[in-house]
Order: sequence, then C-alpha cells, then structure tokens
Amino acid sequence: MSRRLLILCFYVISGMAFGAADNFNTLLDAGKAHLRQGQYFLTLDDLQSAQTLAVTPEQQAQVKGTLGLAHYQMRHYEQADALLRQAIALNVGETQDRARWTATLAELHSNRGRNDDARRLYADALKLTGNNQQLIIGIHLGQAALLPPEQRLAELLRIYDHLGAISDPLERSRYLLNLGTQAKRLNAPGLKLAYDSFEQARQTIGTQQPRLLAESLDALAQLYEDQQRYDEALRLNRQAIQSAQSIEARDLLLEMEWRQGRLYQQQRQTAEAITAYQNAVGHIEAIRQDIPVEYHNGRSSFRELLEPVYLGLADLLLAQASQQSGDNKTLLLRRARETVELIKQSELEDFLGGRCAVHSSKDALLEAVEPTTAVIYPILLPDRLELLVSSGSEIRQYSQPVSAVTLQNLAQQLARSLRKGKSDAKPIAQQLHHWLIAPIEPWLREHQVQTLVLVPDGALRLIPPAALHDGEHYLIENYAVAISPGLTLLEPAPLQQRGINVLLAGMSEPGSVVEHLPRIFLQAMVRGGSGRGVDIDDLPRSRALPVNMEEPGDTRNVDAERDVERLLKDPNFRQNLKTQLSLPGVAEEIDSLQRLVPNTRLMNEGFTVEAFKQQAVKKPYSVVHIASHGVFGKTADTSFLMAYDNVINMDELEQLLRSDKFAKQPVELLTLSACQTAEGDDRAPLGLSGIALKAKVRSALGSLWPVSDEAASLLMAEFYQALAKPGTSKVQALRHAQIVLLKQKGLENPFYWSPFILAGNWL
Repeated sequence: MSRRLLILCFYVISGMAFGAADNFNTLLDAGKAHLRQGQYFLTLDDLQSAQTLAVTPEQQAQVKGTLGLAHYQMRHYEQADALLRQAIALNVGETQDRARWTATLAELHSNRGRNDDARRLYADALKLTGNNQQLIIGIHLGQAALLPPEQRLAELLRIYDHLGAISDPLERSRYLLNLGTQAKRLNAPGLKLAYDSFEQARQTIGTQQPRLLAESLDALAQLYEDQQRYDEALRLNRQAIQSAQSIEARDLLLEMEWRQGRLYQQQRQTAEAITAYQNAVGHIEAIRQDIPVEYHNGRSSFRELLEPVYLGLADLLLAQASQQSGDNKTLLLRRARETVELIKQSELEDFLGGRCAVHSSKDALLEAVEPTTAVIYPILLPDRLELLVSSGSEIRQYSQPVSAVTLQNLAQQLARSLRKGKSDAKPIAQQLHHWLIAPIEPWLREHQVQTLVLVPDGALRLIPPAALHDGEHYLIENYAVAISPGLTLLEPAPLQQRGINVLLAGMSEPGSVVEHLPRIFLQAMVRGGSGRGVDIDDLPRSRALPVNMEEPGDTRNVDAERDVERLLKDPNFRQNLKTQLSLPGVAEEIDSLQRLVPNTRLMNEGFTVEAFKQQAVKKPYSVVHIASHGVFGKTADTSFLMAYDNVINMDELEQLLRSDKFAKQPVELLTLSACQTAEGDDRAPLGLSGIALKAKVRSALGSLWPVSDEAASLLMAEFYQALAKPGTSKVQALRHAQIVLLKQKGLENPFYWSPFILAGNWL
C-alpha cells in the first residue's frame, strides 16, 4: 500500500490537470484519473492515445512521465525506468514535475535493492522541489525507507511532527497512511506510531474521500488482526468494506473480504467465512487484468500474493466436504476444485502473457471421457495434501497429513536426483508415491483404471509421475500416465483416425541460428552455467544445454551482454558454439522415423524457419515432430525452438499451427524430442502445456530434462511405431515406449525414460 500512496502523493502535488482545452489534455487528464483509480490498462490506453498527439516537448514530457508512473505501478520496471528517464531528460516544464518523476525513479531503484542509486536520485529530486513542503515531505518519506531500522523510527517520528504543515487534508491523509505503513514494518517499536498515523488519517479525512477512508480503516483493521484482537478488527473491517463498496473499489475490497473471511474463520463462523472468501475471489477475477504482475525466481507475484485467497476458500470447502456425504459432498468438492482451477488458469495466463491466451472450457471436464481413466487433482494446503480423484461423475476426497512445504521440497529433491540419475531417487519416489498414489490405489483397482491423468501443481510439475515407485514397480508399469495443466483448459478428444502424416524437422548441426539466439540464453552460455549435465558414469552424449538463465534484470547480465556482443564477432567462438549445440543423434532419429511413418522431412539446411513455415501450411499434418534444441523458461518470452538458421518463438509457432490449414484439422501432436525445461523452476514445465494451449495443438510430447541421443531416438521410434497401430492412444504409445527403455540393459535408470511427458489430450 505504501508505494501506491507515495506515488499518488507525488502525483497529486504537481498539478493534476491542464484543463480540457484540447484532445491531448483531455486524454492526459483521463489517463491520470484512471491511474489514481488503479485502472492501469485504461490508463495506458488513454496515455498512448495522448502520446500520438504530443507535439511540444512539454507535452511529450508529461505523457512520458505519466506513462512511467503507470508502468511502475504495474511493476513493468524496465519500461518505467526508460520512460521516467526520458521525461526527466527533456528538462522542460515545471521543475516540480521532474522532482516527482525523479522521486519515483528513486523508489523504483529502492525496491530493486539499488539503495545507493535511490539515495542519489532522492537527493536530485530534493533540488527540484523549490519550497514545496508537500513534495519535500514525500521525498523524506522515501528516504526514510532506506535507513537502517534503528534510525528509521526516529526519522518517521520527525516527519510525523511536520505533517501539520500540509494544509490539504487529502494530502496529509495520504502521507499519514504511507508513514503508518512504514512504521508498521518496524514491528513492536513502530506499532504506536502506526496506530496514531492510521487513526489520524481516518479522523482527518472523515467521509470526504471514501477511498482514503477505506484505506485508513483497512490499515487499522490489519493492525488489530495482527494483535489477535479479532472483534475490533471485524468491526473496523466492516466499516472499511462499506466505504470501499460505495465507490466499487474492488482492489481494496479483495483485501478486506479476504480479511473478513480470516476473521470469521477465527470465530468458527464457517458459512460466513466461505461467503467472504468467495467475495474476495470474485473481486480478484473482476480486476484480474489490472493487477500488476512481476516475476522473481520463477514465481509470479500474482500467485505469491493472491494464491492464499483461492486456497483459503478451497481449504474451507474441503474441510466442510469432509464432514458431508452424498450430493452435498460432491458439490463442495467440485466447488473446491473449480476454485483451484482459477489459480492454474491465471498462472498460465501469466506464463503466456495475457488473458486472451487461455480459454477455459468448463463443459469439457477431462474426467468425463473414459470409464477406465482417473483424474488425480492434488491440492497443496499449508497443513495437508488433499487428493481429489474422479472418474465419470464420481469424485473422492483423500487427505494426507503432509504440509505443502514438505511436499514441495521433496518433489524438488526428487527432480534433482532424477535429472542426474542419482541412486537416491528411488527412496524419494517411494515416499511421494506413498502420499500421492497409495491412498487411492484401492479405488483405482476397484474401478479398473488403466490411465491416470495428473493435474500437478507447483514443484510437482518438476517430476515425471511415471517415475513414482511403490517399492516393487514404477507407476508407468501399472498405468499409462499423462499430465494436464488444468481440468478445463484442454478439450479431450480421441486421436483422429485419418492416418498419421508427420512433418519431421531436425537439426543435428546448427547454422546461422547461433547468431540469432536470445541474448539472455547466450549470456548464460558465456557465464559457463554448467550444472545441467548428468554425472552417471560413462553416460552417452546428453542433449543438455549448459545454460542457467537468470532474471532479465540481474546485474550480472551486464558484463555477460558485453562479452556476447564481442564474442559473436569472433569466427572461432561461433564455430565452437555450433559444435556445442550439435545433436549427432538427431540425424539417426529422423532417419529412423522416416522409415516408420508417412512423412515430409526437413533436415539441417532444409530446416530453415521459412522452409518450415512453407511446408507446414502445404497440408494439414496430424503430427509435427521437431528434433532440435528447445528451451522452456519462466515465461513464453524466454521459450524458443532452434531451426537451422534462426529461432522460432512461441508466438510464431502459434501463428503457424493456427493457420487456416489447421483450422478444421488441428495438429494432433507436437513432439519436441530435444527440449528441456529450466532446472528448479516450477513454471518452466508450463511451456509444453502452453504450446498446446497457445497453438491449439491437442497435445504436446516433450521432456523435462535432456537425455542421451540413444535413449531419445529409441523412445521416439518405439512411440511412433505403437501410435501407428489402430486404436492405440497417445498415452498408451508413450507407456509402451517407456517400458521398452525400462527393460533394456543400460537404460533402466528413470533418468533415461521418465522425463518424457505427454501434456494435454492423452487420447
């Protein structure tokens, strides 16, 4: 809350309107109004339109500066940084505007841990304020956040004493809320100052400004909840909700309704708590596109901050279901699952870069397809694991006393061990089998289940379910196994029996693609980020790429970027890069598949981006098989495939596979036999599902980690040979191929056969 309030303070002070004398000013004013209301996409629409009308340097500075504020609020830090700097560099207009933009830039650096830069920028901003006490106090508040905790309280008390100099009650209330939020972060030493600040803000604003009144009541309610004074917190929270409802401030209401749910839960008023949680989820869904999202260590801030709201509702519904039976129990279980589905949909939207990329098909529940198929839906709660298992109209609930943290940690440990072929993988796989599969096995046997569709979450996405072990057998020996990103995100339909027609594309020796690889990828290679290889003795050549891509904003990338630009001019470096990226086994793989299935072949020099595009639209292929490096990072923007001459990103692949040629007969299967996901990043496996969703491909087959050429080539040959048999589903063909490898001497280790996963439609 404090960041938004401080920016709004800077924003209001410098003069919010130039009048509506022309279209530019009208659009600029509208953009500023939407920014104050937190309607960021409307803000961008207004300001981008205003930008096309900006003629004078003053107009250009105003629109760039306000756009910079908007992108900062949306946590688009790179764009915000550039726009604010451009606005400041124009050096025109009111100095107080430049002070505000400079102070915002300082806060941006502060939030990213660049405190020295932030201090310098705050000092620059102070020089531009003139005698404007409001701006000066706002900048001092920003500087206070940079002080050590032991000095911060004294500075905040000093600022508190000077707030009386601000005559405008609206502005004084905004500063009081910011100051109180900073004081609250100091825990016990700052609690009195936090309370005094929030209470004074409430009294100052009265009922003049419902939004600020709601924010002050919200802050007070949180203080009381933290002190476990639940009755007082509930009273204040109800008042906050009433004030926020009067202006339909959904961004505030979602926090307040969430707190309302927690408070009712503390008082064991379950029905009221469920209603409040449902209200909170409804508010989130209504403004989802305006909620700022950022990524850090492979995690979306949306999921980090708001997942507990969805899980809190699911937790209540599941707890209630455990005490019910019959239709009431079934209804509650389905409601809980639908709630968690919203998390999965939002995460895929974040991964793919927009809400329009994901369409939920609630009428296409995966469980309604085959009587011998069971859908396993794990829900990881703080204190337990809930397994929802369904087939047809029946749904069962199984609870396991294992925390989400324990389960996630063990899944990550298994993923690391499997990736490196470690001997300790089997005991870990047995423990996870004990939690995820053993409780439901009697039910599976009773229903004669042959296929399991797992809808994994979090770190469970990092492990191939086929490698789970019951002490005697791997899971793949008992069941065919597929995964799905969500229960309603992909429509299941049987493989079209029109005959398999395969477009084979392979790259064993890269060409000029090495000059077009994403810079973040090359930087990782320059850093020599090894650790993706495996350490099994005498392991055949792996298809692994020695990369470990960092966050785009990582300061370590600066030197690496300079190295990349320098090295790419060196012919020896380019040749070494080609050698490093070569895949000798791909030629054998493509030759083998060419003999097995009807196909069109593109290999090395023939597998250019243009040739691939031209060939793909000549006729509607049922299968597209790409044997070349593919990398799935934390978002679609850091995911790509390599052709001989250039890269193919997910947007390009989507446009190609959604062309008119495939409109009536979508691609049944996209196989990526040399792809890999970022190690340890539980978002990266969404890449396979993301391709299927984005390109409207029915299913995608790929690997969680790269394996030896021998294993990949053998598995692919066995897979297609089985798939060509009438009546064989994709997941059955994959199970056959994996068991062939499992029973072959030298390839028994799950490192070789388990990483291949089928995402999406398994039929």
